[in-house]
Amino acid sequence: MTREASSEHIWIVALYEQEARANELLDRLSAIGVDTSEATTLRVELNDQMRAAKFTPLETPFSITMRSLVAGALIGATVALLGGISLYAGGLLLLPFADGLFNHALACVLAGGALGAIAGALLGGARQRQQTSIPVQQMQQVKSDGYLVTVRMPPPLAEQAEEIARGLGAKQILL
Repeated sequence: MTREASSEHIWIVALYEQEARANELLDRLSAIGVDTSEATTLRVELNDQMRAAKFTPLETPFSITMRSLVAGALIGATVALLGGISLYAGGLLLLPFADGLFNHALACVLAGGALGAIAGALLGGARQRQQTSIPVQQMQQVKSDGYLVTVRMPPPLAEQAEEIARGLGAKQILL
């Protein structure tokens, strides 16, 4: 038995709606050193569930405004903490109501967090309004068949091959 016949290989199976994407996958895999001489491309019928696979929106329990508010508060508090400690150490910021480094740092964190939260909420609200005002472009429903590509490759190239397949818009990928 030869060494090549006994070595381990992984199969990647990718589903594309357009034949050009399937062919481009084979070209790119060949360029990174995958032997595509035994690759197979099959024409298959896509159902509506397979067509919609790539376009399912990511649902989160928090709105864009809320996520921006939290991010703004964290960034504002961090910047204010670092700035407040630096100013206190240089003697440029001495708050009369706060005695000592800890109290100054705490005051800076609270003020920076509040300002950051306000800025984040304003920016997030504007971004959310902008996204809802732009109509979502409907994907052109191609009524043709899809293309299933199978390629055998060594395990070290599998992750890179999967990234390439996803980048080309594969509807589904199996390893």
